[in-house]
Amino acid sequence: MKMTNSLLILTAAVSLFGATVTTASAATIQALPHQEAVQAAHDAVENHDSENKVASTSANRSDQTADTHSATANSTTTSHAATVTNDGETANSSRGTAVVNLAKKLAAMNIPYVWGGESLKGMDCSGLTDYVYAHVADIHLGHYTVTQESKVTKKPVSQAKPGDLLFWGADGGTHHVAIYIGNHQFIAAPQPGQNVGVETISSAFMPDFAGTVKE
Repeated sequence: MKMTNSLLILTAAVSLFGATVTTASAATIQALPHQEAVQAAHDAVENHDSENKVASTSANRSDQTADTHSATANSTTTSHAATVTNDGETANSSRGTAVVNLAKKLAAMNIPYVWGGESLKGMDCSGLTDYVYAHVADIHLGHYTVTQESKVTKKPVSQAKPGDLLFWGADGGTHHVAIYIGNHQFIAAPQPGQNVGVETISSAFMPDFAGTVKE
């Protein structure tokens, strides 16, 4: 009898243990799909973040490249503009030097003032300036002071550079013109009875404005 009871108890225990194991296994099996879904979602988030980081890095590099190209283009443009400006100033300076040199040669040749003249035999003020620019730069200013006004870029006398023209009289109504040679001096064909020569700017005979001859 005792033996039979023991067997019954053992059988019941084994059955209970099997049920427990079966229940645990079922729970584990049921949990697996949920865990896989969670893991898949986690992986998807990580992949999305990674793609965003790559896209952001690529965009930043593109912006940096664009900024570099823009800076290079601006630098090139600025450099080109500076070169053009410097070339223009150099050309004007070179022409001005040539104008001054020829004017000085004429001033040393005892050329008399002749009204309406424009040759080595005689010159008036506008004839002198027209002669010099025609021979140095092939620029014909015209044989009249007002006409020559239209051929220059006007400026104050204080800003005159060697080779510029000096004008006496109101804008549009000038009556005398000369060639500025620097150091407050100019070369002109002054008046009848005098020769082409070097003179100094003074308060007694102050020019009203200056002008750089246009190309």
